[in-house]
Amino acid sequence: MAIELKGKHTLPLGQQAVWDMLNDPAVLAKAIPGCGKMERVGDDVFEVALKLQVASIGGSYTGKIAIAGKQPPQRYRLQLEGQGSIGFAKGEAGFELVADSPAATTVIYDGRAEVGGLVAGVGSRMLSGVSKFLVGQFFKALEKQIAAQVPKAGS
Repeated sequence: MAIELKGKHTLPLGQQAVWDMLNDPAVLAKAIPGCGKMERVGDDVFEVALKLQVASIGGSYTGKIAIAGKQPPQRYRLQLEGQGSIGFAKGEAGFELVADSPAATTVIYDGRAEVGGLVAGVGSRMLSGVSKFLVGQFFKALEKQIAAQVPKAGS
């Protein structure tokens, strides 16, 4: 079953800083929902371990994420594959970083994944909604990390 996901999200940070965050495994590990491990195993290749709940079906996944087609600080692609107790996923997503101002960057994403196994049984509509929710959680976690780094006014 195929899942497609497109959208954009504006972060309150300059383009280079957003680029740096999206290429930092420590930042990504904190931002990816359910991520328990993100370990570098090669140039821009990471092993990941995730625990996710999709509707009433929950499970653990292990897999790899690779960063490809880097054009700093504007764009890159993530290639992912993983499998676990409730199925498998394989896909790719493109990310474009558009500098709106020195203090704001819009991240435009466009991805597609194939999923199979028990998790595919919940249906494409449900998986699409869950995917959008997880992307929202990812960006909220990034914003929280940005807020922790940016000094408060009057400090």
